Amino acid sequence: GCSACNDWLTVQPATSILAEDLYTTNDGIKQALNGTYLNMRGVLYNPAGYMGGGGMAESLACSWTVSEGNREYDLSNHDYDSDLVESSLSSSFQGFYKIIVTMNDLIQGVELNKGKISDDVYNIGVGEAHALRALAHFDLIRLWGPMPTGIDGNRDYLPYVTTVQLENYPYSNYQEYMTQLCTDLDSAELLLQRVDLIVANDKSVSYRQNRMNYYAVLALKARVYLYAGEEAKALAVAHELLTDSKVDEYFPAVDPNKLLANQDNPDRVFSTEVLAGIYVKDRADIHTTYFSSEQAGTNYLHPRKNYVNANLFAEETQDYRFQSCWRTASNENEGGYDFIKYEEIAKPTQAGETEYFYAVFMSLIRLSEVYYIAAECEPVLADKYEWLNKMRERRGLSALTVVSDEDFMKRLRT
Repeated sequence: GCSACNDWLTVQPATSILAEDLYTTNDGIKQALNGTYLNMRGVLYNPAGYMGGGGMAESLACSWTVSEGNREYDLSNHDYDSDLVESSLSSSFQGFYKIIVTMNDLIQGVELNKGKISDDVYNIGVGEAHALRALAHFDLIRLWGPMPTGIDGNRDYLPYVTTVQLENYPYSNYQEYMTQLCTDLDSAELLLQRVDLIVANDKSVSYRQNRMNYYAVLALKARVYLYAGEEAKALAVAHELLTDSKVDEYFPAVDPNKLLANQDNPDRVFSTEVLAGIYVKDRADIHTTYFSSEQAGTNYLHPRKNYVNANLFAEETQDYRFQSCWRTASNENEGGYDFIKYEEIAKPTQAGETEYFYAVFMSLIRLSEVYYIAAECEPVLADKYEWLNKMRERRGLSALTVVSDEDFMKRLRT
């Protein structure tokens, strides 16, 4: 045989660590986490991914007008006999559990080698793993579980997977599932609070925005509580976030001068307000493929004519989001507006520019959501409007006067 070939095959590449060694070193744990974030942007979390604005979840919700003959058309028509729909559902289901299994492997491996790694890497690694495991399980129950208002307490819905095993995983009822999900978030919060760079007043905010950091975990917890109908708990977590002075410092409102007065490289994702997001290198190509009225062809995703200005923004076209993320489509009769949030932007020319990361960035959890959660969960009507008005100010909109619960909910949804 070729001994030289055999020797080469047993040498670990500099950029790779063997599975049995992966969780025995600080670098191995970091590499495992990095790989998970890269996998997340594949089919799940990118602008046209299953959980992106142009993907499966939004197609099932009929958010876009689409051409007949493609996956989004079949999804929007809920054609569950379609091979394209079946493939999408199967691929996304497996994608979530792939994240979960990888995080289980990391948590188990790190616990077995705890004495070999630093405390900081342990807390960050296991903390983010618990957070990502919770995120994946939550999106699974939202897609494949019951509506929170229609739970059958005697029915088992999905497995909440926390171990690495070959046997089939037992299914959990809704309450068991959500209890384990909240336990994961509690663990993530405790571990990340100890060492997160943001909590420690580190200025490397943009780096932590690309990870499930401490503040993102709190926001996800508020999201989960509201979904589960536990409004008092959701409000308490939202208050904790919104009254933290570091949140205003690290996640300031978008600067309209950098957004509306900047036509070359506007920050259309409002990156300063993103608690956690994901790096999507081919974001501009995804825009061209799905959202460009001139180039997308049959893949073109567009809203119903006049829906954006009349329904989505209730004619408040001074909203920073309307002004920056929508453009009159070249084919006016087709959709009215093109969605340009992820359109390619020019590279800044200023020396030392460090904020260009928003050109390849997509949000997972926004601070704005926490404001809306606080507004919805407040028991007093005036307080509901107060939180909503704080968010409206961040969008260049005037304050609303207190009218009624019905008016509030109408305003909240636009």
